[in-house]
Amino acid sequence: MSQPPETEGDHAGQPAPPAARNPTGPETRSLPRGHAAPNVGAAYARLAPFYDLWAGFTETEALAALLALAGPRDGERTVDVGTGTGRLLGELARRNPSGTNVGVDLSPAMLREARRRLDRSAPAGACFLVEANACALPFAAARFDLACSSFMLDLLPEEDLAVALGELLRILRPGGRLALASFARGPRWYHGLWSWIAKHLPAVLTGCRPVDPVPHLRRLGAEILAQRPVSQHTFPSCVVVARRPA
Repeated sequence: MSQPPETEGDHAGQPAPPAARNPTGPETRSLPRGHAAPNVGAAYARLAPFYDLWAGFTETEALAALLALAGPRDGERTVDVGTGTGRLLGELARRNPSGTNVGVDLSPAMLREARRRLDRSAPAGACFLVEANACALPFAAARFDLACSSFMLDLLPEEDLAVALGELLRILRPGGRLALASFARGPRWYHGLWSWIAKHLPAVLTGCRPVDPVPHLRRLGAEILAQRPVSQHTFPSCVVVARRPA
């Protein structure tokens, strides 16, 4: 039976998280971004009612690959950080109806859209929503079996990437899985058009740009289990699944 997530106040006596570092080598550098939390909330308050139109065009195949590689199992504790309108969270709940499924987002407007979606489509009582920042998650260490995040890391400032990944690893139990989907640099010439837009017309993509979480994850001690490039209507993504060290 699903239980609500334990949040702040539950950290005492938990295992220490992996140390979050901020690598600055060329293999981890991406286009600069400077999103402040209040600005993100304001931007997505405007976008929330329309976001699924964009996601349906560019993200659904990457989410399907993430679910296939992550392999959520019934009875697990799962969390989706940057849940947005709850598309991925609903799929997690359908595969994990007797477990706990938590969606986290910084935007109250996106969480309202997620609640509407989940009330229509998810198993009753299988999902919980929490408003929080990915760089300071309000959960105890080693709380979840599976942590997911889709198309959130590509919005974060460079200095926050390793912090957010460190938080995602911290809340996983030893041996727990981390599944990520992000805007990536694809191998085809037309993939470069999206990188050009991200660089020169960032507002068109709400500030997202290609990122590579793998070097950060390796520096944080995670084991990379799988990587899969995805291209949907020319938009390039990459799915990465990693394991928190035991």
